[in-house]
Amino acid sequence: MKSVASWPSVDWTGVLLLQLLATTLYMMSAEVIHHIEEALDEDEKKMLLFLCRDVAADVSPLNVRDLLDNLSERGKLSAMGLAELLYRVRRFDLLKRILKMDKMTVEAHLLRHPHLISDYRVLMTEIGEDLDKSDMSSLIFLMRDYMGRGKTVKDKSFLDLVMELEKLNLVAPDQLDLLEKCLKNIHRIDLKTKIQKYKQAAQGAETGYTNAFQASFLNLSLKDPSYSLRVSLEQVCGIPG
Repeated sequence: MKSVASWPSVDWTGVLLLQLLATTLYMMSAEVIHHIEEALDEDEKKMLLFLCRDVAADVSPLNVRDLLDNLSERGKLSAMGLAELLYRVRRFDLLKRILKMDKMTVEAHLLRHPHLISDYRVLMTEIGEDLDKSDMSSLIFLMRDYMGRGKTVKDKSFLDLVMELEKLNLVAPDQLDLLEKCLKNIHRIDLKTKIQKYKQAAQGAETGYTNAFQASFLNLSLKDPSYSLRVSLEQVCGIPG
């Protein structure tokens, strides 16, 4: 008898349910928001607020409760979005208790659908979790050359440091050379490599988008040769097609 390859045990019923919920808005009750905020510790709350800085860039939530309430009211938080947030802060117990989903169900969905949280934000939180106090002390000291002595506080967390660097335009999703250099200087080559892999993935995604756009343009040109002529006239002579 031929052996059959075994697949990871995934709750596919949960995956299908999650896909359905992801297409609809999940209006969280005040009770749900209260339970989530109450269950998270201070570090988890800071991480969640950091992860959502891009999603809630136009508001300044004071706490997790205000953040979740604001995103929910404005239609920016689906059931999948809430599941992703709990997954990112590694509160799989809340994921199970509140949304009735397990870790593997969310992972299966994230592999196939766009994410609420950017890869950059996830990368920063992962790096922060891997740095110990000695690493942070050295990193903050090195940043004095770029931030000034008054900006570097010894008891800052890594996410606090990243937010300060973002305000100074020293760190951004496409601007990680400084952080990469400092991680190398404190001998955290593993984290430096993690940034390099992120850059390669981002570059690959951008190249793929460009190639797809060019292929689409070429396909349109082949179907309608006059389209290329009209575009050329508009670009070169300013003549409308």
